[in-house]
Amino acid sequence: MKYLIDFISKIIHIVFELLQYTVMLTAVLLIIMYLCGIHPYVVATGSMTPTIPEGSICFVNHNISYDSIVIGDIISFRIGEKTQVTHRVVRIDADGLVTQGDANKTEDTSKVVPNNYTGKTVWSVPKIGYIVEFMKSRTGKILAGTVFLILFVSVIFKK
Repeated sequence: MKYLIDFISKIIHIVFELLQYTVMLTAVLLIIMYLCGIHPYVVATGSMTPTIPEGSICFVNHNISYDSIVIGDIISFRIGEKTQVTHRVVRIDADGLVTQGDANKTEDTSKVVPNNYTGKTVWSVPKIGYIVEFMKSRTGKILAGTVFLILFVSVIFKK
């Protein structure tokens, strides 16, 4: 019985250690990307399906200039103060960039100009956005706080 308890204890220790390193590595990578001008955004709709499904996280490089965008690029831009949109550039004319979601049948009604251009989408990760959105909820915050507290206590008692 003692061997079984020791074995389970070692497995729990390994799992917590892996979780600690994963959280730390993820945080460091996100901070480095953010400092380099690459910001994550959660995709809330299926307008870019199948290229970027709903619930994905898009990583948008804010350092890529408006003037360097070409037809076919996927860009992010603001509509109003709070709405972030990620669509493909389908045409460029004198008034701005004309965009359209891959799953949409028509072009967007407003054009992207330098004032509402955010950046170019450099990559995306499917489904992770659902986790991010969950973590914004009250239950998600409680869960994240509990996990953080357990990890913090496990580090203290480990020493």
